[in-house]
Amino acid sequence: MAYSITLTGKNNKEALDLLELSAKIMNTCKLVYWLEGGTLLGIRRENRLLPWDNDLDFSLMYPGKPKLETLINQLKSEGLRVRVRKFKNTLPFKNGDLRIIKVRKKKLFGLLKGNVCLDIFIKYNYNEKAYWQIGNKVKNVPYKFYATVKEIKFNNYSYSIPKLTDEYLTYRYGNWNVPVKNWNTFTDDNALS
Repeated sequence: MAYSITLTGKNNKEALDLLELSAKIMNTCKLVYWLEGGTLLGIRRENRLLPWDNDLDFSLMYPGKPKLETLINQLKSEGLRVRVRKFKNTLPFKNGDLRIIKVRKKKLFGLLKGNVCLDIFIKYNYNEKAYWQIGNKVKNVPYKFYATVKEIKFNNYSYSIPKLTDEYLTYRYGNWNVPVKNWNTFTDDNALS
């Protein structure tokens, strides 16, 4: 697990608030994003955030540097803590391109970071496959899964999800209708390159 929390109790409330605020900011910035990973899986399968999950996940295809800078500035202007990770010597990516944006609420007048992290994965289209990196693992899926999005209503807000949601989840997780609480993104994901 990347973080030593779960999305229960106060963390669940913080996660729901962060999820909605971040989606609103993405919409304000006119970015095409979608729910990703365990966030998408939990909302699609159970209409909730998975209580055993430890973060939130969004994705977007690389929209260009100016749009990402606008997004980062907008997140910061909403009082959120924002950290970016860039690619370093990882093919097929270019050094210095954005890999992930990590977003958290601030606590105690900004001196501390919130418990819940929302990861925004930046994905790149190469030869009709969408590539991204988590930790030191490069992943890819057919680009068709991200070509179009639709909306899903969750907790009184509409979020973007891949139009081919069920096919996408099957591609990544296999039988995604059966909960697997100890699923590991670094070893179990069918998107691993």
